[in-house]
This record gives sequence, structure tokens and C-alpha cells, in this order.
Amino acid sequence: MKRKLLTLTLMAAGLVAFQAPVLAADYNASNAAKAAAANVPDPAAQIQDLAYLFRQDNVTGIAQSLVPASKWEQVRAMYEIKRLEPISDDDRAEFDENIGRFVAPDAVEQLMAEIEPKLEQARPKLPGAMLMGMGAIQMAISSEDSDLTAEQRESLRLAFPGIQEWAASTDFLSSDTMRQALTLVTDAARHSGISSLDELKSLPLESALDRAGGVLAAAKDAVRLYGIDLDEIANTLQVEVLEIDGDTARVRTTVTMFNAPIASEHELVLLDGRWYGKEAAQNFSVANANEG
Repeated sequence: MKRKLLTLTLMAAGLVAFQAPVLAADYNASNAAKAAAANVPDPAAQIQDLAYLFRQDNVTGIAQSLVPASKWEQVRAMYEIKRLEPISDDDRAEFDENIGRFVAPDAVEQLMAEIEPKLEQARPKLPGAMLMGMGAIQMAISSEDSDLTAEQRESLRLAFPGIQEWAASTDFLSSDTMRQALTLVTDAARHSGISSLDELKSLPLESALDRAGGVLAAAKDAVRLYGIDLDEIANTLQVEVLEIDGDTARVRTTVTMFNAPIASEHELVLLDGRWYGKEAAQNFSVANANEG
């Protein structure tokens, strides 16, 4: 559950946008006006709120924002049912494999024993892999046959010098950096107070997610060791509402990464008074149909 939520929160950062600060007030006023004219919530404000929750390590708020209120109540009800079920040996083994090893007193040493041989194996291959990766990026930028849109290719072109600089200055396979990252995450996992499945099942859903906030913060600190500041990226948020048509909307977001604005457009659908990505909304509809 924690790993899935972490992935979702990191993906939420991809919804953030950047424009020159002098334009921010104009964008906000324009977005609010479009939403007011259509008599619907402002999708830009909702995305801004999600980025704020991410920066605050508010895992509960993020999780609640990513699903309609009715669906959240179903999730909570299912969680409560699971809490009442007896814990099997398989359940304990799964917990120990996915979470337990991160809260063990010697977690860092155990994890490093697994990872260090892989780091050693990868080091001789890294220079060639980096060359191939940079070549692939250049091909994606220059080829109109790539899966990227023209806008995405231009964003990648602008970011490419920064990507090269980052790759050249970051030791991705450093054992010391990996140990630091694992120490941050495992310390946070232990401080969550959830070291067994029994402790997890003793907590209501929101309380369990609240405990994950420290783990998210530590994960962001770990990523920062490799030159990526996710909070700084999220803090560049600006969103432009391009169109609102009834219960659908189209927004442009741009995230500043590697000293370049990375722009993309997103289609949104209004459900239960909140905006969701078109694909997510379709999944909610399929789930509701199956339940029916």
C-alpha cells in the first residue's frame, strides 16, 4: 500500500507546471474566471492543492484527492473488513518481505548486502549505458516518428543540456550514497511505529496513511541525494486552463526540470465535484460498472 501511494504521489508531481512568476497572477485569475463561467470547480486550483499536499508529505490528503469521495468510502470500508480478518502466515511473510525488512534493526546492512553486488556488476557497464541513453534522447528529440508530440520534443530539447550536466555530475552507483539513502528511508520506516502487521491492522486507514508521511519525506530526501529535488519541482507549479466544456476540461502543465520548462497537456473529467485525469475517470467508471 505504501509503495503504491508513494508512486502515485511522485506521479502527482508530474502535474505541476511552471511559467515566469510575473504571469502567475494572470494565469490564476484567468483560470478562476473560466471555471466560474462554466459553474464548475477550478481544475488549476485543484492541481495546485495536490502539489501542496505533496510538498507537505500529506499522504492521507493525497490519497483522498486521487479518488472520488464515494470511492474513498469504499476503500475505507474494504480496509476495515481486512482489519477484522485473522492474520495468516502468508500475510505475515508478505509483510516481512515488503515492509518488515525496512524496519529491522540491521535493515541497512541487509539491504546493502543485496544491492552492493548489483552495483559492482553495473559499474563497468554504466559509461556505455549512459552513451546509449543520451543517444536515445537525441533521437527522440530529432525524430518526428517518435512517440513524443512536437511540444514534448521541444521540452526535451530544452532540458537535454541539464540532463547531460546532471548525469555527468551524479554518481548513481555510489555505495556511500546508496547507504545514505537507505538509512534515511529505513530510519523513517522505523519511526512510523509500524514494525509488524499487527501494528498496522490496529490503525484506522487515515492513521496508517498519516504514519507514511515521514516515509514519503525520507524518500524525497533520498532522491535529493541523486540531484533531484521533488519539492522544488512541485513548488514551480503553474497550470493554465485551456478549455472547460461541461464536465470535461483540458489543461496545460509545465514542470521545471534540469533548468528547462517541460510542458504537456492533460484531459480531465469532472466526477463528484472534483477533476480527475481522463484515464483515471474511465477506470473509476469501469470499477463502478463491475460493482453494479
